[in-house]
Amino acid sequence: ILESSTSGESGITVGRIANPSASFTRPNDTTAYAVGDLIANSTTAGSVTPISFAGIARVAAGAAAIIKARLSKTGTGIVGAAFELDLFSASPTVTNGDNGAYLPNQAANFLGTFQFGTTNFRVFSDGASCNGITATGYPITVDLSSGTTIYGLVRAAGAYVPTAQEVFTITLEVEQE
Repeated sequence: ILESSTSGESGITVGRIANPSASFTRPNDTTAYAVGDLIANSTTAGSVTPISFAGIARVAAGAAAIIKARLSKTGTGIVGAAFELDLFSASPTVTNGDNGAYLPNQAANFLGTFQFGTTNFRVFSDGASCNGITATGYPITVDLSSGTTIYGLVRAAGAYVPTAQEVFTITLEVEQE
């Protein structure tokens, strides 16, 4: 965590940058995703675990601004690799598993979306990585009613052929109050 402070006539301002990160491993198949499909850890709806980002807020029931998101994956293929990350202040549940239609609950707790486009991916020998942009305004702000954790789900925004057991890691850049 990076912490900075400045003092002046108006007092002291403190800003903290945190980088909460979470990963999931998708199922052991290479079935292509259609636009709008859920990308998750299980093909069984009841077994899908949303991504959990602990430490968004510095203190319980705190506030933060999510200013950036990075997505990396262990597969090096990027044809059709376009994704969207939806963030929620409460853990969503889904009606389908991996590669099914994206249909979560928690509309009232939806915070915003980061988009990761095919043209922004960089391929490395051990995977691919991309910085996302917000689709719902910059930054995505959150004022939690309790705890310090938010949740996410990933959906395909392109026709993507995955690598079996591909690991997706998402890191958020957060300015904490």
